[in-house]
Amino acid sequence: MEEWIRGIKEETGEKFSLRSKKGRYLIVIVVCLGLLALLWPAPNRSGTQQSVSRPNGGTGGSIKEQMQAELETILSQVDGAGKVEVRMTLASDGLKNYAVNIKDETRKTEEKDYKGVERTIDEQNTVKDLAVSGGESLLVEQKSPQILGVLVVADGACDPMVKEELTNVTATLLNLSAYQVRVAARRPNAERGASR
Repeated sequence: MEEWIRGIKEETGEKFSLRSKKGRYLIVIVVCLGLLALLWPAPNRSGTQQSVSRPNGGTGGSIKEQMQAELETILSQVDGAGKVEVRMTLASDGLKNYAVNIKDETRKTEEKDYKGVERTIDEQNTVKDLAVSGGESLLVEQKSPQILGVLVVADGACDPMVKEELTNVTATLLNLSAYQVRVAARRPNAERGASR
């Protein structure tokens, strides 16, 4: 830094020293700018939109696909079900509520103009930002997606007992009414026909 200052001194022809009054001001300004850079909040790279975050913890796939895969795994274990495929219709992908920090700031300014008239200005500002814990937004509440209906296609659904069991298991697991669950038998040779 001294070399830079000496270069300025040689160009301008002025006498300049870090111990002079100008030098002290320069040091104070540089230190203040350094502190300001350290204390200035970093830009929020994660974003504040709730829809950006992945609902499944970042393992890939949507919440709908995860729910379908889990249900297929469970239903395929039902006696006589055989191979099972599940499709769901969702009203929404669920809801996440995050904690928010609310800061109310009130500023009172008193001014006096050249005529001696005084006036007071009251400013109120409310700032909201997401609460963060451990570098992650603090999740307060998470609601599961609303399921409108489920279609289950199974090899064993041609048997009425298996079909009823699959309907009951699906309705119970997803907390649905039986009319929201449709179980259909897989077409014979469906796998061979699809591979042609």
